[in-house]
Amino acid sequence: MRPLLISALLLLVACGGGSAENKETKQATNEKTDPEKPPEDPALDDGGAKTEDPQQPKKDPCVGFEMDLGAALMQAQCEVENPKPDAKSVDMKDKLTVSLVPSSATVAPGGHADLTLTLANKSTSNIALFFTLDPTPRFPTETYDSKGKKRVDMPAGNPPALPKGVPPRVATSHETARITIVPNGKATMTIPWDAVKTTWAPEKLKGSSPESGYPRKPNGPLATGTYVVRVAMPLVLVFEGTEREVSAPKTTITIK
Repeated sequence: MRPLLISALLLLVACGGGSAENKETKQATNEKTDPEKPPEDPALDDGGAKTEDPQQPKKDPCVGFEMDLGAALMQAQCEVENPKPDAKSVDMKDKLTVSLVPSSATVAPGGHADLTLTLANKSTSNIALFFTLDPTPRFPTETYDSKGKKRVDMPAGNPPALPKGVPPRVATSHETARITIVPNGKATMTIPWDAVKTTWAPEKLKGSSPESGYPRKPNGPLATGTYVVRVAMPLVLVFEGTEREVSAPKTTITIK
């Protein structure tokens, strides 16, 4: 009887579906070949967030289709060597369109308007533009009479003498930034403008930039009428006429 019992036990083990190890191997195999289970995405990590491809180049903040001009000019990556004294200006006619549009064509005396400056590339090639930084880019506004000849937002006469103890204001060396607008692209920025006259403000000399000129402060509203408002860009190496149609675009605002 004992040999028959041993043979029966061996037969039972062979036909019982295999060991626990065999079951685990079979289960793992089924999981790999299960057609209803979606394949794992190796690019997913940490709850499904895609990881950055280290081979993917980073976006260049100095080149773009729709650029924030002010933000781009503040990027250290956009700084380049200053142009040589004999560098030639480039004629941007039929290539670059510069416009200045106020948020409102009519404001009250002493009122406020935002000016949207747009530089649009109308060509089929990239356009590189150079701006002076001293040490940051400045886009001051200039307000003229209706004929665009007489400046009306400046105080009368020359700036007062420097207060005692204030050292001479010496301009520092400047840097240059370059941005590139791709074909049919544009660079824009918003510049504030107030319908006010100004007066000299010697109390603001301390800490002010010599490049920005003698400091001023508001001194009452401008009178009613029509005015020409310009934005003086620190744009260089661009050929233009005496009207500064490229570097100092203009618009008309009525005060009433």
